[in-house]
Amino acid sequence: MTLSARLRKIDKDSKHNVEIVEEVPFSEYIMEALSKKVSAIPVWNEYDYVKQFELVLSFLENKLDTEFVDVRLTEAERKVLAENFLKTNNGFGLLDRFLAKPDVSAVMVNSFGSIYVQECDEFKKTASVLSESQFFEITAKYRSDSPIVRVRQGKLFITIMKPPVSDNMIIIKKIKDINEDLSDLPAIGQITAGIASFFRFLLTQRKNIVISGLSNASICEFVQILQNSLSDNARIAIIEDSGFYRPALDNVSSFSVASLDELDYEFLLDSVNSLSSDYVIADISDNRKFISYYSQLSTTDKGIITAVKAENVDEASAKFINASMVSSKCTEKQAKTRFAGIYDYVIHVENVKGIGFRVDSVMEITSSKTTTLVMNEIVKFVDGVFVLDLPEEFVAREHEYQVSSVPVRPARSFRARLKS
Repeated sequence: MTLSARLRKIDKDSKHNVEIVEEVPFSEYIMEALSKKVSAIPVWNEYDYVKQFELVLSFLENKLDTEFVDVRLTEAERKVLAENFLKTNNGFGLLDRFLAKPDVSAVMVNSFGSIYVQECDEFKKTASVLSESQFFEITAKYRSDSPIVRVRQGKLFITIMKPPVSDNMIIIKKIKDINEDLSDLPAIGQITAGIASFFRFLLTQRKNIVISGLSNASICEFVQILQNSLSDNARIAIIEDSGFYRPALDNVSSFSVASLDELDYEFLLDSVNSLSSDYVIADISDNRKFISYYSQLSTTDKGIITAVKAENVDEASAKFINASMVSSKCTEKQAKTRFAGIYDYVIHVENVKGIGFRVDSVMEITSSKTTTLVMNEIVKFVDGVFVLDLPEEFVAREHEYQVSSVPVRPARSFRARLKS
């Protein structure tokens, strides 16, 4: 028997009193067995890698010698198996085996122990069940007085919910490595080549941009793509409380503010302002902290990207206007003037199955003698088509992707209907 051989795995669902029969490769079976063994060791995470490797080899050899005497694995194959196990072991027992699959982006376990996996943006129920003891062991690691616990662990984000908010539930999401930049998006229809060129222009000019959307994951992904599109020499500061942003890089200072009290948070904002970064990226979902952040921005600040969760552009701008009215006790007109004085554009992204997200709308923010806030829509995705009102130099880039355009204005900019 080899690692590719398939075995009949029989699980007992004690809550529903049924047996679950499933055929799995031997390699997957042995990985699951190792996960169960490791998850039962309370001090496992206290061991260093060398000790963990020795123990996994010992568990593996014992399993082969007692249960699978007909399996012939060389010493090198056993070491590779142990190494692969440790790469994907996060201390979540059976759940680690699902998280190790490349097509799975998240796992969820309900109070009955039923395991769901998220693939292609949809959760599907599996045949596996997490035992009560494993459920308790996972939740016990993240004890808190709060009924909702949210914590980042490496490249995973763990959410645990308890009564009275809901029945016991575990949700573990993978944090994606975002390596794409704007040039990668036209190929899958998230933007067009002309839009990508225009966004790069905004970044080089250090324009201040609001990113809005309903999906935190889509907002975070797009913001990181913008970050990747900045110059390698650009110094960037990130203030966030979602936990989905990657750790600091050589030119990036990353600050997580989720657990900071008011005094420490204000001190952090002062410290970030003193860094004089080329760009400050803020993704703050806590409303009080968002208001505090926005109240400290100046109309002279340049190089700002601020993310907000909103259903549309109007709702996004309203969050900034209301924040000013609350913090400064000013009129709506004054709040609109402040918003128009700080930000230049609002980009709204929509969550799209299969491709993650797509830019849905881009608004240019201006003001006039008679109106304190004017928002002109220069990009709109309608009925499967991007409709552009951009300077001609950017619309001309669409020809690089062999799309058709129909000019309707002879001036410097024109509207173009582009195939998605």
